[in-house]
Amino acid sequence: MRDLLTRSLPPEVRERLAADTSTLITAGLAARSGGEIVEARGFKIESRANDDGTFHVSGYATTWDTWYNVAGGAPYGWSESIHAGAADKSLAEQDDVRFLLNHEGLPLARTKSGTMTLTADGMGLLPNCEALDLSNPRAAELRSCLARNDVDQMSFAFMVVRQEWNEDYTERLITELRLFDVSAVTYPANEATIIGMRSAAQPEPEIADRGMSLRFALALADQLG
Repeated sequence: MRDLLTRSLPPEVRERLAADTSTLITAGLAARSGGEIVEARGFKIESRANDDGTFHVSGYATTWDTWYNVAGGAPYGWSESIHAGAADKSLAEQDDVRFLLNHEGLPLARTKSGTMTLTADGMGLLPNCEALDLSNPRAAELRSCLARNDVDQMSFAFMVVRQEWNEDYTERLITELRLFDVSAVTYPANEATIIGMRSAAQPEPEIADRGMSLRFALALADQLG
């Protein structure tokens, strides 16, 4: 398994964190995904079933141009923002992205098979699984945990390809990333956006403007839930 964190996080940041890779994985800041160790960020899940017994997962895995703290922010962590368009190359090259549980195991959905789509709009990165099949024991387990609020978080795994840091490495702008997976997780890193699970009959909102504030994005997701 290759540790790609060395490509994402400068030595100055790793030294300041004083954390090895295993510690970063435990903290939810990194994940083992597809034979690679990459970065991860966590978000909130809301659940709603479809009328046919399946359930629909869709929501923003991340929002563009919104700032959030990683590892508690400075002085040991940093503030981070993902620039609009950061995922465009990964999406254009059709990177094969899975929907997993805790970044591991067999996929519940996948972009290659068409059971999950990933799109980027003016607000953020939108994964969409129209109908997770409850005949899959892992999907049924997830649905039960979501219904009981025993699991209420998700995470997406990525490798940073291009980034900009300020002089003291306390602010980071991610301008290009490669996508690995989207996962429901037990222990996330932080809550920057919300994934909403709702009926397939409910229309997606049309959002055209970039640069929406995080507070407004969260409020909008709450309304959709």
